[in-house]
Amino acid sequence: MVEVLGVGKVVPLGNLGSGDAGVAQTLTILHEISFSVAAGESVAIVGASGSGKSTLLGLLAGLDTASHGRVLLAGADLSVLDEDARAALRGRFLGFVFQSFQLLPALTALENVMLPLELAGVLSAREARASAQQMLTRVGLGERLGHYPKHLSGGEQQRVALARAFAPRPQLLLADEPTGNLDAATGTAIIELMFQMNAEAGTTLILVTHDDRLAARCGRVLRMVGGRLM
Repeated sequence: MVEVLGVGKVVPLGNLGSGDAGVAQTLTILHEISFSVAAGESVAIVGASGSGKSTLLGLLAGLDTASHGRVLLAGADLSVLDEDARAALRGRFLGFVFQSFQLLPALTALENVMLPLELAGVLSAREARASAQQMLTRVGLGERLGHYPKHLSGGEQQRVALARAFAPRPQLLLADEPTGNLDAATGTAIIELMFQMNAEAGTTLILVTHDDRLAARCGRVLRMVGGRLM
């Protein structure tokens, strides 16, 4: 499902010195990362803050591009695709759960979940609405369809985010610190729900976390230190 081949990420920091004689400075965030994830596998990427794990997840999703190396998603080389093509690929294959939920504040819970279904252009508006309603009922929000994000608790917003991620039936689910903004009890409930839904759908899961207990729920753990896989 995913192949990462010698991927590195370097960002410019500007010049050290003044004028044309200044020396360009760079920061290497990822160093020669290589690994693969099979279809149906669950993998946790763990590491301290600043270790590069969220940057890596962004590259896997095609939200950013590597400085060198290749990321293959379902056989497609992200390095040769433009931004529109990467977005289309995400729409077909990916679900993403963010730490900060990333719900659109002007849309209701139902509309937030319907959005990726409508963008995919596969379902009619009526079918998208029915599918979104079904997913929100699955996460326990069947009576909150018309509520806007500001009227939902953090746990409820993350449940909407889970429903949105799973609604298009993605082959790959990426989750970036999905409980980072939640209290312990709510976070535990969200994780249980995420793993239940993932098992039901048979989705490949790549989870970024600093929590070793959460990582242990996955079939394999990759540990990052200073932008390197250890």
